[in-house]
Parts: sequence; C-alpha cells; structure tokens
Amino acid sequence: MSNKRREQDGQNPRVAGGGDKKPRRGREHLYLLLDDWDKGFSIHKIDADSFDTTTNDGLQSGVAGHLPEPPALRLESPAGHVPRNGMSFAALGTKIFAFMTQRCGLVYDSDTAVLAIGAHAPPKMLCGFGVTVAIGEVIYALTYRFFEGQHSFEAMSWEHPTEGWSWKTLPPPPSAFRSRVNSYVLHPDGCTIFMTTANNGCLGTYSFNTKDSAWRWHGEWALPFVGQAHFDGETNSWVGLRWDGYICSCKVVSPDCLNTAPDWQMTKEKLFHKDRQRHMRASLTSMGTNRFCLVQCVKREEVGEGPALGDHDGCVLHLTIFGLKYNHKGELQTTDHHQSTRSFIVSRYRDHFAPIAFWM
Repeated sequence: MSNKRREQDGQNPRVAGGGDKKPRRGREHLYLLLDDWDKGFSIHKIDADSFDTTTNDGLQSGVAGHLPEPPALRLESPAGHVPRNGMSFAALGTKIFAFMTQRCGLVYDSDTAVLAIGAHAPPKMLCGFGVTVAIGEVIYALTYRFFEGQHSFEAMSWEHPTEGWSWKTLPPPPSAFRSRVNSYVLHPDGCTIFMTTANNGCLGTYSFNTKDSAWRWHGEWALPFVGQAHFDGETNSWVGLRWDGYICSCKVVSPDCLNTAPDWQMTKEKLFHKDRQRHMRASLTSMGTNRFCLVQCVKREEVGEGPALGDHDGCVLHLTIFGLKYNHKGELQTTDHHQSTRSFIVSRYRDHFAPIAFWM
C-alpha cells in the first residue's frame, strides 16, 4: 500500500513525535479506551486476529467475557482539578494523547509502553467538548466554550527536541457555525476537514483547509453520519455510522462544492444490538483499507451475560470488525469473510463518554 493511501485511510506509516521518523515494526492492535474504573480511564490492548478463535480465557467469538487484566495503562483523572468530563483523547502515529482542561497532557506510546508529559492545553481549549482530527503529524482540536458561546480551534505538533509538543491557535469557525459538530470527516486530499453542525434543527456543512487555514461554507445539507467518518480507498467513499446502527457510505464531495449534498446509501444489515432500548453509546474506527471496528456499549441484562462486576456493571461492550463492498446491484453490504464480533462485560462511570478504539 502506498504512503498516500495509508494517510488517506488515517494510518500514518511513521511514528509521530519525539523526532522519530522510523517506520513502525510489528503488527497492529486495537487500543480500547474505557471509563471502566471510578478514578479515571483504562487503555486495553486487543488482538483483533483473536476474534475468530478461542482466546486465552476460553471464550469463543460472540460470548461475553472479561477484558484481560491488567490493562496496558490506567490514567487517573486529577481529583479536584480536572472534572471527569474535562478530558479528551486522540491518536497520532503510535501515540495516544490525553488532553486535560488547563493542565499538561499525557502521551502514551503504544510501541514502547512509555508514558510522557505532553503540552499544556491552551487556556481557551475546553477538553471533552469537541472533535479532534489527526492529519500527518498534526492534531487539530475544535472545542466549544459554553460559558462564552465561542469555539477554540487549536493545532498541536512536534516542533523540535527543545520545544517538544506545542499548540498553535487557528482561525475560529464563522459566526454562523453552530455550537455542536454532528459529524466530521477528512477529505482524501489530506488537508480538508468537513464538518456538519447542528443546532435547534438547523443543519449546515463547513470545511477547514489546513494548508490555507481557511474556512468554507458548503450549504444547508448534512453528512449522513454521526460522529467521525472515514475515507475508504477500496470503495472510494466516506464510511460512517448512522444514529440507528446502520453503516452508511457516501460519495466524496469536492472541497469547492456549494449546496451539493452527496449521494449516499446504507447497509441493509443493522450492526447495533437488536434491542434499541439497551443501546448506550457507539463509535466507529478505521482499521485501514476496507476494514472497520464498531464499538457499541449496551445495557447489561440482569441474567445471562456473565458474573456481576459490582455497583457499576450493567454494560456489555460489543466489538464488531467488518469489511464493506458494493454488490452487483451497486448496493452497500458488509463482507462475510471480514465480519467477526467479540463481547466484553465492563464497568462504566461516565454517561457522556463513548468507548473509543484506536488502531495502531
């Protein structure tokens, strides 16, 4: 696979940060970030190739069990200084970043298992209330300051060994930009971020060009996803998750388009749990070309789903890995030879937090 294709699919082939430009060695894993303990967050390392086989704990695919202990890392929220909703996370290369409002961030390197101190969050950056996008070796973070009714837009990159990670303030969105980002996706040109904003039933789509540091209005239409979508080079489309559990794809629109909503379609198969009332949170992760992981959190039934975990159980995490293709009729469908599921019983402490999976 070419470097250009890997960057389009969100898989930076180089290790970001620390000035280390060596290609990564070894196969990749899912790093699952959960709010599964009362003092903070955990990062669990998952071998995706084990989904179709018996694991060390004797579980078969689709049977709810427990995540291996101990996790790769636990991150404690600083008590009394950072509220539990004042943290957000992003991935760049082989590193996972934890950002905290008005405090230094943390950087976990999945290759070396080293935890380091990162850059101090900018004064106007409100962590936990916005979106982050990694492009090349830069993380872009757009957050919303409710108490001022304004956005903070920052970019973090590695300057050089003496400076380390540092933030740069970018032009904020136009005044008509709504407070909430409903969906967002990186264009395959590698420099344009599309965002749909929603507020009081009004929808609109903007983009930000990272080369020109310029915002652009595209019209009163919406990307057909919730949360982050991903470009898939195999189907040459954007792929994302709908609110009702269907996977959706749409044609990539031009960065110069105006009032042109893209054509889209969704799979006939719903990947969410059949009981919609038990659904809690979900996110979609790209695992490279034409491979995705759906992470869904559902309420746990009283019986039939394993032993209790304590006062904060009641959650089953379903990880579904799948591929996509268009059939001979041009319809979007998941591919059977790529689809597999594992389920885990976990604790959960923050209603607002959606479990995140990073592929690295």
